Amino acid sequence: MNWEQDLAGESREVQQAVQNFKASMEAWSDAALSRPRTAAPRTARHTWRMAAGWALGCVMAAGVCTGAVQSLHHRQQMARVAAQKAEQRAAEERAAEAREAAQEANAKAAKTEPTASAKDADLLASVDRAISRPVPEAMEPLAQLMDDSEGQ
Repeated sequence: MNWEQDLAGESREVQQAVQNFKASMEAWSDAALSRPRTAAPRTARHTWRMAAGWALGCVMAAGVCTGAVQSLHHRQQMARVAAQKAEQRAAEERAAEAREAAQEANAKAAKTEPTASAKDADLLASVDRAISRPVPEAMEPLAQLMDDSEGQ
């Protein structure tokens, strides 16, 4: 036996094995293609996740917008309150200046005309003392407690 005959014998065996393998693969492939299949509904889960993501995004955007609007409204309100306080202070200062000017005018008038004007000025001063309060209304109970403790 020479090597060519030995190789030819083995090559027939290998060819036969390859042909058997090919036939079995084709049979398996035909069987796999002919059996019924059902598609898994993967898109439903994906659609739900996408809808949930959009909903959360919309809620977050609405929250951010609401926070911004509330912050802007709060700033405007604080500015309005500050402007009212400044206006009130200015009005109090004008009233105090007017009172001082009236008192100076009354003092000058009292020096020049001690009769009726002095009586009017004294009357106005007594009315002013009677009307004015040393403490606000809400603080009166505390002021009374303070007066009692000073006496002891």
